[in-house]
Amino acid sequence: MERERSIDRLDRMAIGLSSLCLVHCIATVLLAATLASAGAALANPRWHEAGFTLAILIGGVALGRGYLAHRDWRPLLLGGAGLALMAVGLIRAEGLPEIASTMAGVVLLAFAHRLNARRGAHRHGLVAGHRHA
Repeated sequence: MERERSIDRLDRMAIGLSSLCLVHCIATVLLAATLASAGAALANPRWHEAGFTLAILIGGVALGRGYLAHRDWRPLLLGGAGLALMAVGLIRAEGLPEIASTMAGVVLLAFAHRLNARRGAHRHGLVAGHRHA
């Protein structure tokens, strides 16, 4: 049960990180359109590299542990696709293709973590109306 709580905690942390990434992407676009210097600071590739590194580390641990606990490959598949789209965003690193790819990847990764967390909750009967057999 403690292992499940740890996995759930990591998934919630990863969902929060994905949300911050989306806010960052939107703020970068808005600030770049209005304030060139602030937009340039947020568009610094180091932010993206650091965020991607965190996404790989947290995602790898949370989704990997979730798979070992639940044997459900769907969060791994969604999370891998999300990380791949984020990587494309890092490689492209310019304009709308980067933003679209990164945001789509972040959303897929967040859904993967949500699915992983829900899978753990269902398995242990923690979801209302669900009985663990």
